[in-house]
Amino acid sequence: MQSRLPDLIITDFNMPEMDGAEFVSRCRRELSDPEVPIIVITAYDDRDFRYRALEAGATDFLLSPIDHREFRTRTNNLLTIGRQRRIIRQRASLLERELDEALRRQAEVLRRGEMKLRRLIDSVPALIVTSNGAGRCLMANSFRNLLASGPDVTSGTIEGVLGTAYWQRHAPLDRRVLETGQTLPAFEEEMTDSFGRTRSFMTTKTPLFSDGGRIDAVVTVSVDIGDPKESENRFLQHANYDPVCGLPNRLIALDRLSQAMVLARHGGTEIAVLHIDLGGLKNAYEAVGHALGDRILLGAAKRISDHAGAADTVARLSGAAFLVILPGQGGDGALDGRIASIIDDLGHPFILDGTEFHVATSLGVSLFPKDGSSPEELVQQAQVAMQRAKTEGRGPRFFAPEMSGNTYVRTEMERLLSKALERDELHLLYQPIADIGTGRIDGMEALLRWKSHEFGPLLPEFFLPVAEETGLIVPIGLWVLKTACQQAAAWRKSLGRTIGITINLSHRQFLDADFPRQVADALAAADLSPEALELEMTERLLMGNARQVHAVLGQLRGMGVRLAIDDFGTDYASIMCLTRFPFNRLKIDRAFISEATESVGGGALVAAMLDVAKGLNLQTVGEGVETPAQLEFLRNHGCQSFQGFLLGRPAEAGDCEMRLRSRPETIAPSMDGSEFSPSSD
Repeated sequence: MQSRLPDLIITDFNMPEMDGAEFVSRCRRELSDPEVPIIVITAYDDRDFRYRALEAGATDFLLSPIDHREFRTRTNNLLTIGRQRRIIRQRASLLERELDEALRRQAEVLRRGEMKLRRLIDSVPALIVTSNGAGRCLMANSFRNLLASGPDVTSGTIEGVLGTAYWQRHAPLDRRVLETGQTLPAFEEEMTDSFGRTRSFMTTKTPLFSDGGRIDAVVTVSVDIGDPKESENRFLQHANYDPVCGLPNRLIALDRLSQAMVLARHGGTEIAVLHIDLGGLKNAYEAVGHALGDRILLGAAKRISDHAGAADTVARLSGAAFLVILPGQGGDGALDGRIASIIDDLGHPFILDGTEFHVATSLGVSLFPKDGSSPEELVQQAQVAMQRAKTEGRGPRFFAPEMSGNTYVRTEMERLLSKALERDELHLLYQPIADIGTGRIDGMEALLRWKSHEFGPLLPEFFLPVAEETGLIVPIGLWVLKTACQQAAAWRKSLGRTIGITINLSHRQFLDADFPRQVADALAAADLSPEALELEMTERLLMGNARQVHAVLGQLRGMGVRLAIDDFGTDYASIMCLTRFPFNRLKIDRAFISEATESVGGGALVAAMLDVAKGLNLQTVGEGVETPAQLEFLRNHGCQSFQGFLLGRPAEAGDCEMRLRSRPETIAPSMDGSEFSPSSD
């Protein structure tokens, strides 16, 4: 039996040399399967024998003389149970091996993700150090090798790794972060590098929270800003000039306009202030990505600058807005010719990689001294005239007194925005979010639009800053929340399945004390499951009071509402936010997606982000997917969902429902891109 295990053992109790009890005990000890069923046969009156056999491990017993029908029934039952037990054991063994393999693969994925993240952190041109309250160095990136070594680099303490002077300077700051849970404002400090040179660093400190909200460590980031003089020059460059075009910014433009006004008063000449807005540039950015979009912006800046003389100033205000200051103007009509030349030059297409892009130029003009007595007033009047030109679409417009005080002035926009809800001017568009494996659309992101009777259709970037500053964003945000929940409930009823709804949160809305209750009320009013609602926030929104933010997010997560972090990777706080706050998924910003297939570095960065998300058990969404190559990259690297023009442009709720009925699955798991065209949606 030791060499060939039986399926069933039947033994008498009374036997020479070894009775049934001892035989059963040895079987249980010495056979490879200690649970082989054993039937012991005893006489009717041998009750004590039966007890001894059962105590020794017998499975069952039969009374002698044996009833053959009972014998067949019991043996068949035990054989069946034995077979089932062996099957279960085999399956359990198989499952155990599969579990071990899954755990091994998961550990390998985490290891690779940690290695990629470590390489990513080591590639950052800044000193990154993580320490605990006891002064232990939990992590220091490779930038530390460029600095002078401490007395004992193997001690594992901050003092040992970075030196006594560093530790004495940073210890009280670390204690403050650990005690308050607040991020310290950036401060400048000096450190000596391994060549003995003194280098300047801009340093910040941020708390690192555990899942329970406890502060585990402090993350210190020190960015090398060179020597003090270089630092000052770099600061002045960033403070005074646009980083994309290299043109003076608004601050410098106003200063130069002020100087020109002094000279104009003495010389009796005029100054023309041109406010130029390039319509359609945002669409170009969305169509070709930021890298190529910046080339259009640079091209436009050059065309404008080509028409400026040595005494003129061309500045970039923001977005697609430029300011041109033309001093020394007279009444000879030359100004009209210069303006016409600028508009004509900007009217020619911009050619990128063989594709033509057009921008619509809106130009407004104010004149000194006729239209204002201060630089700010002249720029504002030129902007008002530009808005009139954009609305009427008939060439440049010179400021006129009747334009001031009307709908183009900010105060009027505030007044109209405060009435937008009651005038039913706000509406939502919805952009689909699809499962990257099956192509099934399982969510929609709600996007706010304002169709003003006075201004016409407006994108959020034009009116949301006004709403945020005035506090109007709170009632508007509540309307968006209720409307989107009602729409999601309507889709569930008409389609027979749940379509998740994603809503963007503003800073003011999130910090409103009643916000969690408003969310609960909106869900209840729509009869919508909390799991169908996803609240999306940016990293910057999370950088306030960490405890308050954590408490509000905890309340929302406790309801069952899903939480997402938007534009992941665009701020330094990215990695810490993933561990500090209870998110369900993160959305990788379109800027990273556009670079994923354009360069090895861009692809490695997105892959590292996805690996980090997997290790933290977070779902992922790729934003701004515009090409099949980007989609395939995300699929190959384990991203779960995607959105962007490749899938569909924002659309009205009715159009979205028609699409969900006719094409619930937009892509196939393996695709060649032939069915994708951004213009088709």
